[in-house]
Amino acid sequence: MHDGPPLGQGAATRIRCAPRANARALPHPDRLHHDKGHDRSRTLRTLAAVLAQAHGADDVHLYGIDCGNGALNVLVELPHCGAVVDRTQTERLGRLLDRLGAELTQRQSILGARGTADLTELRGTQPAEERLAHIVLLVDRFEVFEREFAAYDNGSYMERMLRLLRDGAGVGIHVVLAGDRVLGSGRFSGTTEEKIVLRLNDRQDYSGAGIPTKSAPTDPAPGRGIRTQDLSEAQIAVLAEDLAGTAQAEALATLGRQLTARESEVPATRRAISLDVLPDRIAYADALELHSAGGPMRPLVAVGGDTLTSLGLDLTDVPTFVIAGPPRTGRSTALLTAAESLLAAGTGLIVLAPRRSPLRDLRGRPGVVSVFTDAEVPVGDFREALRGVLQEYGVIVVDDAELFMGAEIDPDLALLARGGAGTGWGVLAAGNAESLSLSLAGWMGQVKRNRTGMLLSPQGLSDGEVIGVKLTRGVVGQAPQPGRGLLHLGDRVLRTVQVPFLETSR
Repeated sequence: MHDGPPLGQGAATRIRCAPRANARALPHPDRLHHDKGHDRSRTLRTLAAVLAQAHGADDVHLYGIDCGNGALNVLVELPHCGAVVDRTQTERLGRLLDRLGAELTQRQSILGARGTADLTELRGTQPAEERLAHIVLLVDRFEVFEREFAAYDNGSYMERMLRLLRDGAGVGIHVVLAGDRVLGSGRFSGTTEEKIVLRLNDRQDYSGAGIPTKSAPTDPAPGRGIRTQDLSEAQIAVLAEDLAGTAQAEALATLGRQLTARESEVPATRRAISLDVLPDRIAYADALELHSAGGPMRPLVAVGGDTLTSLGLDLTDVPTFVIAGPPRTGRSTALLTAAESLLAAGTGLIVLAPRRSPLRDLRGRPGVVSVFTDAEVPVGDFREALRGVLQEYGVIVVDDAELFMGAEIDPDLALLARGGAGTGWGVLAAGNAESLSLSLAGWMGQVKRNRTGMLLSPQGLSDGEVIGVKLTRGVVGQAPQPGRGLLHLGDRVLRTVQVPFLETSR
């Protein structure tokens, strides 16, 4: 291993779980080679290889956060790996931290209910097919994570990471950090059980990592590290004779293919949960294939989730759904997507589109009773349209909903929004978030009280009032991204989603 850029310490919790009987050992330390790559990233890859080779995919689950140049991406070749998240995938990173945080909370409850001290003790009381797996989170270039997420979203990402560091080990969630001297700060150094310090350019830096200067090596061998607990030396293993980064990655990929065959009989329910990438664009036809839970009152609104699927609501449960956002963020497209899916399910539609809108193109389609293109809709005409819905289910689709606040048909829309017409009726509405947030009464006030909807590129904290949630500063004010939204189904959970695109949009 060569004299690379200034290196810091890698911090890891100790991992204990029984290895598989047929696991093959990695090369013996006396066959280690001089490293000509990045020591820290290679250490994480070697650790992942060791864990995967020694343990089953049902016993160890791996996740990675890569804040460097993609050195951890190859980990997805291992059957033990659920996901490797890039630092630029902010939404996906938040999902990973949320999932691990929820797992930590659940495991703490299980341990408390069983009266067991830690996961090792709990696993000893469980049959093999029910044992909770050890979870290992590998973070490369933690100094970048700390710099970019210490203040992001009011520091929530960093706080979730610190909780995993503080409380995770006891419940079998182990965090391995690879970074520079930032790991020597008290905020992080006190949360780890084991530390290995690789080569530092300045001997004075070793003291900040917990190693007395007098004990610091003067010219350590490449890939040589020092354990801070007892000042003993450790040598970082490599995975192949060729030390080039691509060769090391290929060696891990080859191991991954071998282990995939070995672990082929492990059921999906026992493997690490994957975290699918949320696409920037997805066609309506592709999204419709994911819409397995569709129905006459279950419109397709967007796609999202850890395992990519369609997301929407049941209008027989909550009779309204609102789509809010600034202009040119895909409000009408989202509304049209939902309308198309309802028509495909045999739902009758009444469309209110007072401005130029792709919803107007639904005129004449089977199942579309009326399309009103004026904000001044006479009550008589509207009620006649309602009587014209011959299907078992009917939905009123309203674009530019702010133009109908205080309109002549406001009481009729309010009755529908309250569910007063029965479970066979629903209202889908889209409008400007700023305007809709000002409404306190009338039909839109009822829609807001129903607390379900989707925000597209929210620009202010008050936008959350439209769908009944409180927003944080980290999710508002960003550059509009057409079709990217925050979905709320009334369960106090905000899900980042993507609206499918159609040929016509606004």
